[in-house]
Amino acid sequence: MTPEQSKFIADMQAMLAKLPALFEVTPTPVPTPVTGFTVQGGKIFKGSQKIQLRGISHFGFNGDILRPMGLWNQEWHAQLAQIAKYFNAVRVPFVPDTLYAAKGSDSSLGVNTDLAGKTPLQTLDLWMAEADRLGLYILLDFHSVSKMSQYFHPFVTDPNNYGKGKWVETWNQQPYTTANWIRDLVFVANRYKHLSNFMGIDIFNEPHDRVRWDTGGDAQWKPLAEKAATAILAANPNLLIFVQGITANWDGKEKTIPLNWGENLQPQAYSPLNIQNNKLVLSPHTYGPDTYMKPSFSAPNYPKNLPADWETAFGQFSPKNAVVVGEWGGDSFGNSLIWQNAFVDYLISKDMRSTFYWSYYGSGDTGDILNDDLTINEGNLTLLRRLWG
Repeated sequence: MTPEQSKFIADMQAMLAKLPALFEVTPTPVPTPVTGFTVQGGKIFKGSQKIQLRGISHFGFNGDILRPMGLWNQEWHAQLAQIAKYFNAVRVPFVPDTLYAAKGSDSSLGVNTDLAGKTPLQTLDLWMAEADRLGLYILLDFHSVSKMSQYFHPFVTDPNNYGKGKWVETWNQQPYTTANWIRDLVFVANRYKHLSNFMGIDIFNEPHDRVRWDTGGDAQWKPLAEKAATAILAANPNLLIFVQGITANWDGKEKTIPLNWGENLQPQAYSPLNIQNNKLVLSPHTYGPDTYMKPSFSAPNYPKNLPADWETAFGQFSPKNAVVVGEWGGDSFGNSLIWQNAFVDYLISKDMRSTFYWSYYGSGDTGDILNDDLTINEGNLTLLRRLWG
């Protein structure tokens, strides 16, 4: 065989070896299914379905009784069924005592003898499962380190606040550290991950006073929130992370306006949270004259002066971010009704129609949905229906 023939044969063999690759069909990538709850375009989705949160807060697990409020008047299944009749989402405040205390207040149970002797956590398990069965989207709210009071940040290192009878009283009369807080957030993220309507965790209620965004103060909210989000999503990636504002940052970069606890998200504009945007919900709280009489409520141009402050504090971030007001409310008459109507007008103008109203029953200083005689407060419900469209 001549050298030319050998080269020809080698070239043919090399060409034939390449033929299978020429005829291979590259498979079309299969899109990863969208699961859990996400944020897209400033709106909340469950899977591929956009949802509007017509939400209500119902407290009690965070208080002395460590039970839902109102069980002395209502059977607990009926209470949840009534909530589900008017709302599609419920925000449930809890505290460390809810998870670890050996007992709640059986004297507050009324006809609910099936809950007698159960720990607060066992009661929460039943409550969560029933809410999920009824189709209610559930937001767990870590309300405070203490059932005694609303502490200003999510850990306690002052020994004066540990003990029984003190202003705070941690659940075990010991320090409550950042690690304890993260542990408890991860605990509930894991414990209820089997519930398809468990949508998120509101990581701490109304950080205020000595809390700053990312410099100064007793605690920096931005790095704490980021650390909590990372831990929660590692445990349960289906969830959303609800992050409230602070009171004020006092760093010279934000506008000075009257603010409620948890209302101020201005620092997000120049020092944004390092939390993935498709899992982050900004969740400010704002209230009218029933709760805190801001100077703006007595201004000559009230209530026309209010939208500018709401826009500054949190509205500016919608629709880039999901902004879901986590608490607001008031009486359905007088100056409070004026405030509520102005706020609904503002929310509609911003298309921020997903909110959680405060509260279902027993708040005292804001207007509830349920009156003392268990009838519905039609004034506040009418207001909410206008917001929902």
